[in-house]
Amino acid sequence: MIKNFLKSHPMHKKIAPIFDLLMISRPTLFFSVWVMICIGMYIGMFLTHQNLSVNITEFNYKTIMMFTGISLICAGTFIVNQLSDIEGDKINQKLFIVGNIVTPEKALVISRIMPVVGAVAILISKWIVIIPALLIYFFWGKLYNDKQYDWKSKPSLGFLCNMVCGYLLALSGVMYTSHNFSMLLAIKSLLYILPFLFAYASVVLLANIPDIEGDKGTNKKTFTVVYGVRSTVILSTFMCVFSLLLGLYLWEPLSSTAALSALPFFLFATFRGQSKDIIRSIRYPILLLNFYVLTIYPLLIFPVLTSYYLTKYYYWHRFSIHYPTLLVDND
Repeated sequence: MIKNFLKSHPMHKKIAPIFDLLMISRPTLFFSVWVMICIGMYIGMFLTHQNLSVNITEFNYKTIMMFTGISLICAGTFIVNQLSDIEGDKINQKLFIVGNIVTPEKALVISRIMPVVGAVAILISKWIVIIPALLIYFFWGKLYNDKQYDWKSKPSLGFLCNMVCGYLLALSGVMYTSHNFSMLLAIKSLLYILPFLFAYASVVLLANIPDIEGDKGTNKKTFTVVYGVRSTVILSTFMCVFSLLLGLYLWEPLSSTAALSALPFFLFATFRGQSKDIIRSIRYPILLLNFYVLTIYPLLIFPVLTSYYLTKYYYWHRFSIHYPTLLVDND
């Protein structure tokens, strides 16, 4: 009865448009953002306190401010990305909100306001975290998406940009948990961040594959367009293997367990190579990594589930689309 009400009642068609301006920030992308910040906090906790705690349920307003601030800065770059991809999204039939419901002019204004509010929130939380946060905005908001630089249309530079931002997200977590942050700690933390960075990059590479037609149609030279789908899948699989081996070498349980759990999906994508295998290799590793991180920071489940189900509610009642979903054809 409740399920039918949430799915079919006509009142939801009037409620869903309320979330238009929120949904242009692409909340599902925060699953990768939040988990990398948590990983940084976990590494920082280990390196500075020399212990590993699990099931950390302490409620801290400054932590919420830090997460909110980085999320808003990233959201601004995600909106800019949509603005620069309007033509490609038309080809890929992904143009739902920006350029369709929300005008590009309004989206641009929001993309500029969000990072400012986010920066203020970070400064209130812990001022040093503003350094990686602003660098994230520079790399994703300017170098990656700005037409003057357009790194996302260059295979090596686009990949480098995503790797750098993945590192900066984790570094922001390290900085937040460290009482006396130093360059020595930054260098030391890089070694422990690397396995997670390889795992992060393996999914980022595959995420270009579903957009290949739009990228070709708009002359974007992404990694997949230049080197092909199979080469992209093989490189992603090797990165997952590197993540596993490095995690084992460091005796780091979180990265090695997550990589080992995700590896079968990459192997299926490599040897069978069907579209459903590639989609699984994009969705499930992120799910698994979030699941394992929840054993350390259980409170992460609240923003994750809220983002997932609110987005699902919105897309169903606004566009009659089941998105996001963990289901793949023939699952």
